[in-house]
Amino acid sequence: MTKIAVVGGGTMGVTFIRAVTNSGIVDLSDLAVCEIVPERREWLAAEFDGLCVTADLAEAVDLCDAIYLSVKPQDLSTLARDSGAQSRLLISILAGSTISEVQASTGAERIIRAMPNTPAQIGKGFTAWTATDGVTAEERQLVSRLLDAMGEQLYVADESTIDKITAVSGSGPAYVFLIIEAMINAAVNIGLRPDDARRMVLQTVIGSSEFAQHSGEHLATLKDMVTSPGGTTAAGLQVLEQRAVRSALIDAVAAAHRRAEELGRQ
Repeated sequence: MTKIAVVGGGTMGVTFIRAVTNSGIVDLSDLAVCEIVPERREWLAAEFDGLCVTADLAEAVDLCDAIYLSVKPQDLSTLARDSGAQSRLLISILAGSTISEVQASTGAERIIRAMPNTPAQIGKGFTAWTATDGVTAEERQLVSRLLDAMGEQLYVADESTIDKITAVSGSGPAYVFLIIEAMINAAVNIGLRPDDARRMVLQTVIGSSEFAQHSGEHLATLKDMVTSPGGTTAAGLQVLEQRAVRSALIDAVAAAHRRAEELGRQ
């Protein structure tokens, strides 16, 4: 069984721990987490009985075959060349940090760059990932299984594709939350109770997404199924098109992509 050191016990580190242990891919006894904040270490030890929790990076790395790097990008230097990372498989989820940056900081050769999104916290995420040539076929299979535990995953051969996917699925939950928030506000404005508005909007989004996944129909066809000439939906869609909501979303993704590329060049 592969032993994994999770460097960074924050939200995404905990998401990974829960996903891989709940799915049975990794036993809790085969994980170690390195966390520098004392209060967070106490919480991790209480939350995961039997998990090795330490502030000593070298101790965590020495115990393991692979490293899941989930610190903030500015803390990449935490995993310095003398930490032993260069001889391990390194899975980095640092937003905007390229493989070459991770390589330069850690000396590692077998690197996975992955971009999960926040719905991974409930096993409904989407993670894009790529790998250096030194990562073996067996290790790629392991990574695929680990990331599957957090939702869906997609391997891409070209690292630059990660920036594009970051702009869509990485940032995408925020776009969706904004739309949900606006729909709830609109529902309240026309006289619906806030609790009822939240419930119906969330279920509408969930149901529409699952319907689109299962139907296999083009989204334009699904939209037309809801829209009758001169009806209520047509009136609402006309306003959305007049206010260029479609163009705004396209521009938002393009702006996020440009920013992802800028961060990669810094």
